[in-house]
Parts: sequence; C-alpha cells; structure tokens
Amino acid sequence: MPPKGTNLEQTKAHNLRLALSEILSSDEISRADIAKRTGLTRQTISNLVEKLLETGLVTEGNYKKGGTGKPSRILQISSSAAFSIGIRIEINKIAISLVNLSGKLIHSEQISATYSTDEDIIRLIEPLCLDVLRETNTDIKRVLGIGIIMAENDDRNHHHAKSDIVTDPKKIAELLYKELDIPTFLETAAAAAALAEFLQGSARNFRNFIYLFIGPDLSAGLMVDGKIYGGRSARAGSIGHLVVNINGPICTCGNPGCLNGYISLESLATYIQKRDKTPCDPYDIFTNITPNDPRIISWLEQQAEYFRVGINSLENLYDPETIILGGDCPDWFLEAVIRLSRPFMRSISERGERDLPRVIKSPHADQMVQKGAATLPIHAALGEENAAYKSQAQFGTSYQRLSELLGHYINEK
Repeated sequence: MPPKGTNLEQTKAHNLRLALSEILSSDEISRADIAKRTGLTRQTISNLVEKLLETGLVTEGNYKKGGTGKPSRILQISSSAAFSIGIRIEINKIAISLVNLSGKLIHSEQISATYSTDEDIIRLIEPLCLDVLRETNTDIKRVLGIGIIMAENDDRNHHHAKSDIVTDPKKIAELLYKELDIPTFLETAAAAAALAEFLQGSARNFRNFIYLFIGPDLSAGLMVDGKIYGGRSARAGSIGHLVVNINGPICTCGNPGCLNGYISLESLATYIQKRDKTPCDPYDIFTNITPNDPRIISWLEQQAEYFRVGINSLENLYDPETIILGGDCPDWFLEAVIRLSRPFMRSISERGERDLPRVIKSPHADQMVQKGAATLPIHAALGEENAAYKSQAQFGTSYQRLSELLGHYINEK
C-alpha cells in the first residue's frame, strides 16, 4: 500500500516529498493518480504539483491515454532536477557513476586502484568525483549525496592476498564528506542492490522481498514493508553465516559449516583451485569461465542442498513476496543456481496463491550494486527528516539538500 498524506496534520515538506516519490516510482502518473494513491485531495495535489513544476524538479509530458473526462497530463521527473553519485570500492578497482533523480545513468567509469590506507582512497576518489561533475557539467549543489559500497576490512582481506590493506569504510565516508561537503552514505552491496530494485528496478511494486547477493560472501538485503531492515548494527542479512552443516569446515566467524563455505564466490574459487591446482581469485573468477563449464555444474550440484536450506530459512523467517537472486555473477550463472537448486524445500512461501516464483533472477544483476550505491542518497532524501533511511554510516543529510532544491516551499504549512 502506498504511503498516505494528510491534508491537515502533515507539513507541505512531507507532502511535497510524497508527491515527488509517487512521480518517481511511476512510469505514467497524473495529478488524479497521485491524489488516489496518497489520500490527499485533488486540490492539494494540484497545488503541490505546481510547486514542484516551479522548482524544476518535475515536468509535464503528454496527455494520458484512456479514461473519461478531461485528459490529464503525465508528470515526469526532470532529467536535470537532481543527481546522485555512486562509488564502489573493491580490492583492485574503483567504479563511479552519476545518475539523475529518476535513476538514469549519466556517466560511469572504472579505474584500477592500488591503496593501503584511508587517505590513499580519498586521494583517488575525491578528484574522481570532481572530474565526473566537471565532465558532465553538473552543479554540485544539485548532488543529493554520494553512496559508497565497500566491504569491511576483515571480509576483503580474507578473500584476497593483499592482507596489508588496513582501511575503515566509515572513516572513508566521513573523510569524503569533509572534503567535498556532500552527504555520504555507506551500505552493504546486498542492501544497496535491494534499494535499487525497489526504487527503479523489478521490485517497484513489492513491499516485502529479499535480495540475495552472491559475491565473495553470501549476503541478503532485507526489504520489510518498503524499508531496508538493518537490525541493531545495520548488518542484518548476513545469511552467509547461517550454519548449515555442524560438521562442516570452520568459517572465518569461528563457527562450523556456514553457508558461505558452500554458496559464495569464495567457495567456488576454492573448489576450482583444488580441482585444477591453480590459483583462483574470487574477485575475478568469471574471466576464464564460460556457460556450461563442467566445473560450475559439478560445484552447483554438490552445493545445491545447502542453498535450499538457506532459501528455506529466509522464507520461513520473513515470508517474502519473492527472493531476487543477484550478485557479482553473469546471468547464466544465476540462472544455473536457480535451475539446479529446484525443487526448493517446503516452506510457508508455498501457502496461498503466488503471483511470482519463490526465487527469481535480477533482470540487471550486473548493474544493481553500482546503481544501488547512487540510490542511497535519493532514498534518504525522500524520507522523513528524522526518520530517513539509516545506512551503515551517514555523514550529512541528503534530506536537507533536497529541501534546498525545493526552496522556501518546504516551510509553508
């Protein structure tokens, strides 16, 4: 159910964001549609839309087809209304993207990176951000924020030989905020991908779903009632540390038989390395692997039982509308994981009628993390001032940046 506005109790700041969110989440929407979805009167919506048109955040498109009575104009997010930057920092490369408010990619690039400290990374990404803004002629005041995706130090060093790297993702986000004076957000890859699917991808009509991310580790982004659930320490979704075999190998967390040891790119790399007796890097594993590679099929057939346990646990705990499978993997690999894991174990997800399969593949898995990084500030900007989306770490507020773009209208009642 879409969020509701109120005609008397809520401030115009809330209702402006509510109307903006409805326009952002719909391909075709009119003033009457927004009124119906939010519970606000048509006159209130008409006034709000006029304010949004004046700020330049929204434009009017063609007349909406169908229906009766006077034709309605379709409302659209302006392509130059506001922007957001997404950065993903990996062990040997950094990717950056600039998107507009509707999520359209404006610019993206990737550089090879060698670093050992927080300061090394800042020296790389600060000029990279400024170069992107300069090359695209983007006003820095219209940038709502920067979303950063970076695994914690222990996780990255476990999967790579560069154990001398000592960095703190939260410190990096804080330093970048101080250098650029742009709000920064830090999040997990799985949670960011879930947000991207929710705001601009295949899950726009879902309220409760799980984005299961296969990377060096297995993790999950938990969307509960339209909000990312982070738990006490913003680390909820660490499904890779679910114990599925009490007699299994010891995990980095100290427990035996964690799911990471069976379904993850680290697990696949270990399997290939033992089989071929050659080094295999989980961060670069698909370079020399093609669809139907017998090593992949053999590995999946051995590990499918444990993947089924993970799916069963998630379904019984959260009862999601569906589980979306994505990750740092090609489409053919994700399709093979789903195909070779069927039939899934019985769970509460079997009860009642279903509109979707229990597990589906992300249509654009290779784009979701980078897109999700840039989505973090947008999602926060559209929330409540004191109840906006809380990421793993946040410095500055994109809510205030959007308020500045909305101008003096935010103070009107």
